[in-house]
Amino acid sequence: MPLYTNNATKLSLIIVLYVIAPCLLLGQEPSLVPKNEMRGVWVATVANIDWPSQPGLKVKEQKAEALQIIKHCKQLGLNAIFLQVRPASDVLYKSAYEPWSKVLTGEAGKSPKYDPLRYWIEHAHAHGLELHAWINPYRASMNMPDELPAKHPYHDTPEMFVEYGNKLYFNPGHPGANKHINKVVEELVENYAIDGVHMDDYFYPYPVSGQVFPDSMYYQRYGQMQFDDIADWRRENVNQTIQSIQATIQSTKPWVQFGISPFGVWRNKADDPLGSDTKAGTTNYDGLYADVLKWMQNGWIDYVVPQLYWGTSHPVANYLVLVNWWNENSYDLPVYIGHGIYKIGSDKADWQDVKQLPSQLGFVRSSSNLNGSVFFSYKHLKRDLLGLQDSLINTFYRNKALAIYDANSQSAALAGDVEKLKATRRKIKWKSTNDDNAAPEKYIIYRYQAFDAFSPDDARFVLDVVYDNKYRIPKRANGFARQYIVRVAALGAGNTEGTLSEPLVVEF
Repeated sequence: MPLYTNNATKLSLIIVLYVIAPCLLLGQEPSLVPKNEMRGVWVATVANIDWPSQPGLKVKEQKAEALQIIKHCKQLGLNAIFLQVRPASDVLYKSAYEPWSKVLTGEAGKSPKYDPLRYWIEHAHAHGLELHAWINPYRASMNMPDELPAKHPYHDTPEMFVEYGNKLYFNPGHPGANKHINKVVEELVENYAIDGVHMDDYFYPYPVSGQVFPDSMYYQRYGQMQFDDIADWRRENVNQTIQSIQATIQSTKPWVQFGISPFGVWRNKADDPLGSDTKAGTTNYDGLYADVLKWMQNGWIDYVVPQLYWGTSHPVANYLVLVNWWNENSYDLPVYIGHGIYKIGSDKADWQDVKQLPSQLGFVRSSSNLNGSVFFSYKHLKRDLLGLQDSLINTFYRNKALAIYDANSQSAALAGDVEKLKATRRKIKWKSTNDDNAAPEKYIIYRYQAFDAFSPDDARFVLDVVYDNKYRIPKRANGFARQYIVRVAALGAGNTEGTLSEPLVVEF
């Protein structure tokens, strides 16, 4: 049932739900900050957008930049990094199937003499942050005139690719494309302790004016017998890619999450009664042939991050309309909202308003079926964002949180128990009954004082999240006595919590 019934009620509901409620949230008590909430950021590597700052940096310089990003994300209260590790059939990790990316050394195919993804995982986890490996499934080169390195799959199977808009793409209609992409995903999941595999909005490419995507020959060969419309065939090609990748992940490491960050408009209401009240020129379904609602309905993905990079007064794709639409169409999956912080400070009125992003975060938190936010992209967190960083640190993310997942998904598993919790000065350590063959070790640490009404559901008591069975407690926070109590719980797949440890009294 649609939220809006007429113009008068529409205006009233907008004022109540999207103006008054978020303003109240801005001053909320810490206990109202959710304990489970995605707080992520995209770190783009294509064209050296976020990291490395330029190609050809020395290894120690690349590592220093990566570590600075990780530490800054921790400081801001984030809990997940979405690192782009495969921009265009080039990779930032050791692969048997695809060449090293030129964003590292400046030369495509040249080894950086270390494993960047392994470094990012190690240090993100050391700071309690999740690391999701962001890949682009079909893009095969960013610029057609560029010479492809020897290891590029084009050299072995050129018929698997098509040229479009001065770029090279895997042809989703070629059976070999899906097989290759699944090999890439299997290798990535098998060899690296990533928390998730992530894809953004690039499936079939965004339409280029005056050009037709050159796959009609493959439609005649593989699709025409089953599909009267080439658009339906294209959507089915992408469906098969999504479904098969989910199966690959589940058969390799079922605790690894699989998520999609689609363009923010699935379909316009004018084209489909299920669509949003928008007038977007391109949509997921009709322009990119990505039927994300079908993937959600069938449980082929574990979470979705729609990119709502518009303001609250946008006339064509309004943030208020879209955030409500995704809230109503969650299909019981975790839905995180993608925010375009790169627009803050631009010449549009919405993005000159100091309240725009805090209000958007408030809208998300006040919505019943939305579970957090992801920001595009990292480098903008280093510049003036009209005070957004202070709002994150002091208000929205003042307490730590676990990224939320669907505890009922097939990847969720109960955690083991924590045993033999001990303290030496500010260091604590413990043992766990976690199954070595299950998800990687991960724990949540609680801290409170003897007179507190402790509850593990209250975010105020979360001290930190760690990927180790030992922890150095930070220096005493303001308001904490010299003596306090610590408890630890193991986290299983899906961030499900095991039994709390016995309380341990710690003194400085």
